[in-house]
Amino acid sequence: MQDKGSELVAIRRPGTSISSAGLRQLRSHWPFAIVAVVGAVLIFTNLGSDYLWEDEGDTAALASNILKFGVPKAWDGGAFLDSDHGARLNRDLVMVTHPWIQYYLSAASFLVFGENTFAARIPFAIAGWMSILFVYLFVWRLFGNRLTAFSAAALLVFSVQFLLYAKQCRYCALNMLLVVWLFWTFFKMNSARDCVLFILASVFLFHTHPYGIAPVVALGALSLIYRPFVIQRRWILFATPAIALLTLPWLALSSLSSSGSALNTTAAQSAGEFIERCAQAFIESTSVTPLIGSIILFLIAALSIRWKRKDTIDPAPSDPASAEQQVAPRFFETNETALLLSALLTIVFYGLATAITQSSDSLWLAGMRYGSAVLPLAAMVAALAIAKVSRTSVLFSILLLLVFGLTKLAQLTPWVAGNPSGLIHFGKYSVGAHVPAKIVDRFLGTGLTAYVRDLWRENPGTVAKSCKFLRENAKPGDVLIVNYGMEPTYFYTRLPQAMGILKEYPVYQRARELKLPERVFGVDHVRWIVWRSAWETGPGYAINDVLRELTERGGRIVTVMEMEETVWENREDIHFHRFSDGTYLFPRTETFPMSRIARVDW
Repeated sequence: MQDKGSELVAIRRPGTSISSAGLRQLRSHWPFAIVAVVGAVLIFTNLGSDYLWEDEGDTAALASNILKFGVPKAWDGGAFLDSDHGARLNRDLVMVTHPWIQYYLSAASFLVFGENTFAARIPFAIAGWMSILFVYLFVWRLFGNRLTAFSAAALLVFSVQFLLYAKQCRYCALNMLLVVWLFWTFFKMNSARDCVLFILASVFLFHTHPYGIAPVVALGALSLIYRPFVIQRRWILFATPAIALLTLPWLALSSLSSSGSALNTTAAQSAGEFIERCAQAFIESTSVTPLIGSIILFLIAALSIRWKRKDTIDPAPSDPASAEQQVAPRFFETNETALLLSALLTIVFYGLATAITQSSDSLWLAGMRYGSAVLPLAAMVAALAIAKVSRTSVLFSILLLLVFGLTKLAQLTPWVAGNPSGLIHFGKYSVGAHVPAKIVDRFLGTGLTAYVRDLWRENPGTVAKSCKFLRENAKPGDVLIVNYGMEPTYFYTRLPQAMGILKEYPVYQRARELKLPERVFGVDHVRWIVWRSAWETGPGYAINDVLRELTERGGRIVTVMEMEETVWENREDIHFHRFSDGTYLFPRTETFPMSRIARVDW
């Protein structure tokens, strides 16, 4: 599995593609073929089994409306669907805060496969699986080393966080695929065609999620100061205006047409708070990637080379030629340094982007959702670290790969295992690490075992149970009140929803001007109530407010079902993910009473 290393230009050298090498070269990649097959099994198995969770429901519901209106409208005549109370919408009730690629991708899938869970997730699952392929091909062509490329791809397959992101009907998998494509086009950018591809990758990354501009800025900045990127520097200067032209207008449109961006971002109020946010961003990135283990391996490799130089170099050689022969090789080759700097600077820029716009509490709750592109980059860095320590030993490389993939020793988790609460205080500021409840889970990758087990099990949460009940008992046209999870509930039941817009919502006046039905603003003709105990006042009203108004209008409320409250149908973040036996790797911060479904008789 070992090939001779290559120079920086090797990635664009003709004749290096798999297809041109013929059957013999294809056979030489059989270890990766196994990784690709295993990755496909882990990503695609029972893809449509579990219900969409709340954020996925947002993508699916708006994608469904694209098929009706051509744009992601929050109102289709049945339900008003915007979890930010209309702050993300323009005057036509079109969602303009978040870029649209994920919604149109889901809509295209619905056209092919119908509107169902599998169709909602399959394009993103394909993107996640292709990330594995792209990582392998990029690393192999950059270094000419199949073992390093194999390690990078395998580390992604071993990552439960990567697998969870890959199975989400959300932008995370697109970020992971596009950032690898961005790196690929950047490293081989030496023509107008390459420059166009770099522009496309940059624009797609941004329109997948605005934080996707972070790697573009990182690579552009590095090209200006890192000498081996002198060729890329010229093309970056051509690409920058085009990228700005195709991205900045969206920011202007979003800011001028809605208040969603302001609602979902918060600026730090002091330098101390900003440092707190940066620390939390560091915690999130090192909790699900092997960055700490990579740093340790690089230090070990550097010390090993230093000791070797002391042992092998004669302090006063008599022959200049022999002195030249005794000089130890460089620690990093040019390609290796280029990738390492590019990946690490991109990771730093993602951390800064999230720290500038999100509070530390928000970062703790969101995890690496906004920076999911960090995962494949961290895998490539870790593969390089493994290669540096193991050198030409395949057995040692596989051993390190297993340690990185099947334990948490390369992550932050075991290094804070002695602090079960995870809270770290410094003055009046604090950050939170994620520490599993069980000691064994703090050191071993038990999440992968649970993930594999769940591939063949159903894992219903509150959304699944309530939607199944409504499909069995509600009649078409029955009006529903639900205080959380409106989007997935509507996607699965298509029941019209009431009390979707209150007077204090920013969209209220415009909704009145558009003459939305009266039930959207109140309890008219309500037949069913799905009340989620974890979100008692989430929409701006409490259950007692609803019951009082219904009773005053002559309604009689009968509780017909109680169900466990799972807070979310299932989170994409490993720190909050619920496995099929109802267990969590990380402790839940709070438990809630049973949620209820009630019928209203008039």
